[in-house]
Amino acid sequence: MRSLRQSLPPLNALAVFEAAARHRSFTRAAAELNIAQSAVSRHVSNLEADLGVSLFARNGNRLVLTGSGQALAEAIQAGLGRIRDSVDAIRRRHRQDATLTIACSYAMAHDWLMPRFGQLRARLPDVQLRLMTADAYLDFDAEDVDLSIRYGNPADWPDYRARKLLEEAIFPVCAPALLAQHPGLLKESPEAWAEAPLLHLTAISQGRVDWHEWFRDLGVAPSMQGPLFSTYTPMLQEALAGRGVALGWKGMIDAYLESGQLVRLSNRVVTSDQAFFIVYRPDAREALMEAVIQALTRPAAR
Repeated sequence: MRSLRQSLPPLNALAVFEAAARHRSFTRAAAELNIAQSAVSRHVSNLEADLGVSLFARNGNRLVLTGSGQALAEAIQAGLGRIRDSVDAIRRRHRQDATLTIACSYAMAHDWLMPRFGQLRARLPDVQLRLMTADAYLDFDAEDVDLSIRYGNPADWPDYRARKLLEEAIFPVCAPALLAQHPGLLKESPEAWAEAPLLHLTAISQGRVDWHEWFRDLGVAPSMQGPLFSTYTPMLQEALAGRGVALGWKGMIDAYLESGQLVRLSNRVVTSDQAFFIVYRPDAREALMEAVIQALTRPAAR
């Protein structure tokens, strides 16, 4: 059985003929291929000699395909079209393999992921990392998201795999300056807590700890008069500025506690049956996911 190279005319001549047939012009084909018009004419003439047929005919100043030319042009377009589609698919897969998209909330990105981002880059030096932040988890189901960090429990994402990243453990925090104004907060004095300027999240996920949960054991009804925040990071910034007491998530605020920017106001911790999870599809590249998980679950580099 003869090889394709032995059976077919020169592939370069076929490609030049396809351009000439598509444009119905040697001049435009030459411009597209960045070669001289005489080179297009020579390739077509050599191809006609090889096949023993005429591929083009002149109709006045117009160049038209003969029957044989039309049949060959359609065959080349179909064959090279399939090759082009296969090459594009291979290139897309390569780009996808070389890119990793991580989705999480802005607060998770700022307080957990970014302190570990250097570790992640070191583990994946040949992967282009793409970080997407959004507070709507629906966006995390997009086809181009490889991995996301979500709050809840695995039953919330039955079509995905989930690895626990961070337990929910909540306690109140404030800036040292605010504590100096309300020293009774450290003793969990009901009077001091009744006067404390509390900061609130407006959209607490179902099952997530809030001030009502925290004050239940103290027998104090929390004041709901403080400012409301739709996301965690602005609320935390207000606490850092010394203008209120916030509920802090263990792991998310460790760096602020270590630096002294925030003070923990109680040894008591309130937990729930939910947590932060690393979530990814069952068909994800397991070795890549494992590298990400290892980087994100390690202590942040100081």
